[in-house]
Amino acid sequence: MSKQYNYIFNSDSGYYSFFTKRQIEYRVAFYEDFTLASCVSEDVQLGNVYQITIDKISDEAAAFDILVSATIKSILTTFFERVHDALIYICDDDDKKAFQRFSVFDRWYSKSSMTNYITKLNNIIEFDSGSETIKLYTSLMFHKENANINNIEEAFNNISNTLNGEKP
Repeated sequence: MSKQYNYIFNSDSGYYSFFTKRQIEYRVAFYEDFTLASCVSEDVQLGNVYQITIDKISDEAAAFDILVSATIKSILTTFFERVHDALIYICDDDDKKAFQRFSVFDRWYSKSSMTNYITKLNNIIEFDSGSETIKLYTSLMFHKENANINNIEEAFNNISNTLNGEKP
């Protein structure tokens, strides 16, 4: 395994944090997410679904640092030790860089050994929100041994319909 930064888990606030060699702080958190549950009927079992957030806390610009991705990969590997959990990733577009984040996340996954035991699905979702159409770049990851694979995939594929007002 490649080198990585040391990280700690803050049990009070529920996030992992680490500092780069340039003292840039990152936080990685997993929050229970009910998006997929709203996309299927109540009797459909999904297991635990979480959303991951990756935040650069420090204000200074961060240069490319391979150890950042190695550290996040290590945190994700720990997350997927629980084979019945799924993870949804929605790329933030506040700075109009969602597509770049989506592409980096996709490239990172495809080059990782996680492809041997984790399935990753992509879904670019468009929905109307008042006067504008919003585009969300999303990914879903789950362990290949997850007992709810079919239900999770169905829910993920229904997100667009649900956001556009269709009932599951």
